[in-house]
Amino acid sequence: MSRIGAAGELVLAAFFAAFGVLWIYGAFGFPFWEGFAPQSGFMPLLYGILLTGLSAAVALNAARERNAGAEREPIGKPIALIFIVAVTVVGIDVVGFALAVFLSMTAIDAAVERLLLHRSILVAAAMSAGLTLMFRAWLGVPLPAGP
Repeated sequence: MSRIGAAGELVLAAFFAAFGVLWIYGAFGFPFWEGFAPQSGFMPLLYGILLTGLSAAVALNAARERNAGAEREPIGKPIALIFIVAVTVVGIDVVGFALAVFLSMTAIDAAVERLLLHRSILVAAAMSAGLTLMFRAWLGVPLPAGP
């Protein structure tokens, strides 16, 4: 791991740990438990503890990798996934839900994960059909239909 990458992870972990401590501190101003039910201070306390603990785990992992001189994974896949998801969100209203999900799943499987094109198309078709059926028919959610 590069020194800049490790330092960035440590700074980000400290930032989130500070928020966790703030949540814990704020939770003490509310009641935690009454009878058999949690009160308004329970969830902020729980979230604060989880956020602080997970931040500590990230910081320890970054420090361990920094000392071990571990290699960082390439950032190309996450950037490609973020781009595909952003294009999908913008394109849902233009081409409709089913087609946007089909195209994004095909792009993820074929371009990012490097699966065979015919397999990518089959998986994307099944996923988009299943999601459309689930949201439209079973849950009654109105989805963008496209042109």
